[in-house]
Amino acid sequence: GPVASGKSTLVGGIIHEVEPATEESKVVLNGSVAYVPQTPFIINTTVRENILFGLPLNRERYEKVLDSCCLRADVEQLGAAQDLTEIGERGVTLSGGQKQRVALARAAYAAPDVVLLDDPLSALDSGTSKLVFERLIKGRNALFADCAVVLVTHASHFLNLVDQILIVVDGHNKFYGNWNELASFHPLDESTARAINHIRSSIQEDADKDAREEDPDDPEKSRTSESTRTHKIMTVEEREYGLSSLRTWLLWFDYAGGAWFLLIMFVFLACDRFFYVAVEYWIARWTDGADEPIEALGRTFAPQTDGFSAQYDYLRVFSTVVAISVLFTNLRSEWVVTGGSRAAKKVHDAMLVSVLKAPMSYFETTPLGRVLNRFTYDIEVVDIVLTESMSILMIAVSWFCAGVAVMSSILPWMLLALLPVVIIYLVVLLHYRKSGVDLQRLDAMSRSPVQAMVSEVLDGCSTIRIFERQSIFVDRFRAAADVNSSAMLSLITAQRWLGVRIESLGSLISLVATILVVCLNDVLSLEPGIVGLLIIWSSNFTITLGFLLDFFGEAENAITAIERVDAMTTIPSEKSMKTDESIVVEQQWPHAGQLEFDNVCLRYRDGLPLALDNLNFTVPAGKTCGVVGRTGAGKSSLTVALFRLVEIESGRILLDGVELGSLGLADVRGRSNGMTIIPQDPFLTGSTLRECIDPFKESPDEDVLEALVAVRMARAEEPIEKLNTRVEEGGSNYSVGERQLLNLARALLSMPTVLVLDEATAR
Repeated sequence: GPVASGKSTLVGGIIHEVEPATEESKVVLNGSVAYVPQTPFIINTTVRENILFGLPLNRERYEKVLDSCCLRADVEQLGAAQDLTEIGERGVTLSGGQKQRVALARAAYAAPDVVLLDDPLSALDSGTSKLVFERLIKGRNALFADCAVVLVTHASHFLNLVDQILIVVDGHNKFYGNWNELASFHPLDESTARAINHIRSSIQEDADKDAREEDPDDPEKSRTSESTRTHKIMTVEEREYGLSSLRTWLLWFDYAGGAWFLLIMFVFLACDRFFYVAVEYWIARWTDGADEPIEALGRTFAPQTDGFSAQYDYLRVFSTVVAISVLFTNLRSEWVVTGGSRAAKKVHDAMLVSVLKAPMSYFETTPLGRVLNRFTYDIEVVDIVLTESMSILMIAVSWFCAGVAVMSSILPWMLLALLPVVIIYLVVLLHYRKSGVDLQRLDAMSRSPVQAMVSEVLDGCSTIRIFERQSIFVDRFRAAADVNSSAMLSLITAQRWLGVRIESLGSLISLVATILVVCLNDVLSLEPGIVGLLIIWSSNFTITLGFLLDFFGEAENAITAIERVDAMTTIPSEKSMKTDESIVVEQQWPHAGQLEFDNVCLRYRDGLPLALDNLNFTVPAGKTCGVVGRTGAGKSSLTVALFRLVEIESGRILLDGVELGSLGLADVRGRSNGMTIIPQDPFLTGSTLRECIDPFKESPDEDVLEALVAVRMARAEEPIEKLNTRVEEGGSNYSVGERQLLNLARALLSMPTVLVLDEATAR
């Protein structure tokens, strides 16, 4: 059936991934089922584990599956580890055809009773698709010979080889029968007639071609690696060890606002504590004036027994000082919280820019969960946990300083008595810091695999359910979650260990201080109000010291998030986005579209062989160049070199006489009349059709609608409101074929000088 006719929806209904529209709709499915979706589900592990998919290794069957899916030569290209080579998240190191054949191999190895194939042959070249069809689906010794196979395909030349043909148009069953019945079938409606005529013409065009091509894989040529050693491409997450550095603390203050932030924060803290102490001092003096006048603020205050006027004088001073204290408390809190939010935004923006400028090799070797973890958990820690910890830590510092000032002004010798207390607290803190900081780092690091696994399972939940592998992924998730929970529980336990000891020491010291002050009051000859003030602040001192050390520990734990996000801001970036001022590029460039490759050599990473080796060819302006070659020949590497996703090792690429390597990346990729690519796996962004096709809003609505009409995604008579049609995330409410057509419409609208089609019609 044509694009968007309902083929994939039908397959989804068979496997119960699409709910029936009515209660009368029933699907009866008996036996074990295997499913290969249009977009293959690839796990971030080895080729072998992707094929086995949780089943034990049967060497004989495994080797036969590799040969049937034409994977032998591809496995050999992976290096010494062969099928034990990690292929990255979503199979980033494999081509589209290789990923599709790995998914087919998984289905074949499972030995199912029913096989559902949602257009898996579209990503394969003609020769390979015929070999796979013969060895896997309908040949003499095909692995699926004893299975019920439902094959969705655009390759019409296979239809005369299948037992039954179902033609679906606009969600309706227009024909069901064998090839001979189809040959004599004459539909009445135009859409069905057009679909059937297309099928017949495709068969006729293919009739003169040899159904067999040279076998690209010799089954006896070699065997897969018997080794159990896996070749990893994913980088191991780097982890700091030991205590946090001074640089990390200064980095947060720098992100929060720098020197001005620090200066104003200390002013607000000093004023806040000063007026807070003033409030308590005035309460103490007010108490002393109960029966006799007092001297304060350069004047004499009458005793409270003189009536309301005396009480009013005390109350007026008290209200003024309290109001000023509240003002500076709010200013201090607002300033620290604003600085924390500013720091989180700055570090997020810096990290985002760094990731957007990162080369493709970074994404090929870095798990998605690690990147997500930085942008979610670590940013949350910086934005909320670290800000709160810093705010309370600053309060504790100001309380500590105020306590020292108050007690030293009343009884200077008390500082000597409190010195051992400070030492005891520091010993406890240092003991905690040895493990607390590293436990926080471990907690943050162990979240990455959990997030990566969630993302992976969401991508392949249909495949996992159909193959009945839920228990395997649940166990894997449990193991990753247990590692994270262990780290988090250890961190919380360590924090409680510190808290209990600080509180216990504080209570004991407060008791001793109170007893000493009360017992020595006759010797000290202090006024009752001042004695009360001293007792309060001596008690507060130990509490404050406990708060100070407790939240210093929490802040130091949280500051590790700054370490981690700062590491993301130092990712090696691509070349400059801007073209050097010494290079003059015409405003209308490129104007013709002549493309020239001159001795181009490209290597993806150091230590790997050349993907392009002294490539030389020229595409004249206005001409079409078809690039052919088997998997791994370097077809996609041409695109990589052209768009400078990887910088070439030597040679030149010229577009209309201008060397692309001398330009900024914005000129190479970003000119509306420049180069455009339609990838094999369609990509959509935006919330409406208009945003998908014209993301920068450079074209009028009429032109956008015309582009949709040109690719048959709209009719000419449809209103402009069609452009406001909602597009779900990733275009999930459109079929893969429709998404590819929308990509084509986007290319038509921009009218590029150079258009690159990476098997864009495969879907």
